Amino acid sequence: MMKDRDLIQGNLQQAYFQITSNLSHLSYEESLHNMIKAIKQVLHLKWVGVYHYLRSTNSYHIQLMDPSNEINVLNQLPLNAISNDNQFGKCIIDRSSVFYLKLKDRNFSKVLVCFKAFQIDPTILAIVQSESQRLIMQLDQYYPQQINYPFLYDLSICIFTMKRKSSILNEVIDAIREIYPTHSLHLLLAHDTEVDYNFSVKSMAYTDDSTNGFGSKAFMTEEVQIEKRKGGAGEKLYVPLTGRQGVYGVIQLISKSCDVFAKSDVDFITHIAQTAGKAIENASLLENANLLIADLKLINEVTHQLNSNLNLTDITEFVRKKIKEVCRASEIGFIFQRSDGSYADVLTASTAYFKKEENQSLVDKLLKDIVHPTFYGKFEYIPTFPYHSLMIIPLRQDIHTYGHVVIMHEASYFFSFEVFKLLQSLIQHCSLALANAILKEELEKAVITDYLTKLYSRNYLEKVVINQMKTARMGSLILFDIDDFKRINDTYGHHVGDEVLKQVADVIMRFSEQDAIPSRWGGEELAIYTPNLSIDDAVQIAAGIREQVEERTNPTVTLSCGVSSWSEDFDDSVSELFIRADKALYEAKHRGKNSVVKRVKDR
Repeated sequence: MMKDRDLIQGNLQQAYFQITSNLSHLSYEESLHNMIKAIKQVLHLKWVGVYHYLRSTNSYHIQLMDPSNEINVLNQLPLNAISNDNQFGKCIIDRSSVFYLKLKDRNFSKVLVCFKAFQIDPTILAIVQSESQRLIMQLDQYYPQQINYPFLYDLSICIFTMKRKSSILNEVIDAIREIYPTHSLHLLLAHDTEVDYNFSVKSMAYTDDSTNGFGSKAFMTEEVQIEKRKGGAGEKLYVPLTGRQGVYGVIQLISKSCDVFAKSDVDFITHIAQTAGKAIENASLLENANLLIADLKLINEVTHQLNSNLNLTDITEFVRKKIKEVCRASEIGFIFQRSDGSYADVLTASTAYFKKEENQSLVDKLLKDIVHPTFYGKFEYIPTFPYHSLMIIPLRQDIHTYGHVVIMHEASYFFSFEVFKLLQSLIQHCSLALANAILKEELEKAVITDYLTKLYSRNYLEKVVINQMKTARMGSLILFDIDDFKRINDTYGHHVGDEVLKQVADVIMRFSEQDAIPSRWGGEELAIYTPNLSIDDAVQIAAGIREQVEERTNPTVTLSCGVSSWSEDFDDSVSELFIRADKALYEAKHRGKNSVVKRVKDR
């Protein structure tokens, strides 16, 4: 048996020597063909074929076979039929015994597949595998271009079908690692390049220092750079990933020990990098096109929704939801300007931070003098401010700025500039709808409010009481009359009288709870309707207002107050409620003014 193995090894070595002696007269394919003929003759096989691995299909395909073969074979060899652990072995395909040898050239794995009806000694397979691998390595050195071009073609087909930059880069990096398994490999990317990766990535530094200078130069000049390592410890190769419109990164390949890069290696890696650069560019263009389509769909959806005659609250809540979907912001504020230029009018759709009274001064400081869209990647101008990523977009109608949308996140550089541009466009489309909604609310409010005091009108209060009596359990009405108001007008003039009315109205509004309706009843008479409040509680409110008015008005005035109430337990009407409050007020006047009187319904 040992003699047979020695004979087989000797015969193979002699046949392979003949092949290497005639390389100058043969092509790469012819040399491979002579190799499989030698294997077939030495081992007395019926069939020998060479398969090679294609990245584009993730499978092994037939490359060469002896024309004299009499057995039909599979054109495509399933990957699961071949062990990933062994250099040679046996598998069953279509009920036939297939013996294979794994040979690896610099670019892709080849599998020699041998069909036989009887068993082959594993030691013989090991000999054939070892001698054939040695021959393949010699062919690699002699035919680098003939080996490289099929590989580049297959890699091109593979990566040009990919739609994500990360997938392209991962495939290219894996390919180079297979070819140069002993070399160190890194990818240099600019800070603004966003990809997911499972390989070593370094940030591109645009400097000329000793660490990053060669990579930066390759990136900026689009030319290959070779850096000699200190002490003759090999070389560093920097190859730019170039597309038609720019450079997308740099491949850094570091040779082992004292090795240097041959010209064929430099040319080969350059071809890979150029192919990858163009594929990345195509993927980027497709990605940008998809993003633009998505952005247009978003703006179209928002515009359609804004045309649905929504009110101000509905519009801002809808816009807040869309902003959150786009950028995952922590806080979103809709802040409108007051007539004096301050920014304390925070809409209800704003998130929690903007609604806290203690944050108002910071918000005012933040928005001061901002008339153009502003983007901060790392905001540090206000030391106590907890948010570092900011987008501030003014709300404008023609040339007038009537408010701002503020979008914030705690982390630095959380928002991309592309998101900022999208939100600019989105909010610009919303500005007109917001302005119209504000105008509509102002007009509606003007109809139901008194111009001088900003309290609700008597007509509006009456409508509220009518509705409340149909749905609520109880309610109370307080009527106020400014004592001796005619004397104020006669003494100081009607202008001062108007100021006193506004001062009293301010006190009443401060005492009004959320559901209360403060209104101007007529002339110097004011009122508050308090839903779900008993008459005794209403008397307490009236007493508090009376005391505050006496303290806060200038010139000082006092109030006479009449209080009445209704309950679902007794039949009642709006007119009767008003009459009782009016009688109580009349009684307070005749008691000496500056007092509170209540009148309950007769049982």
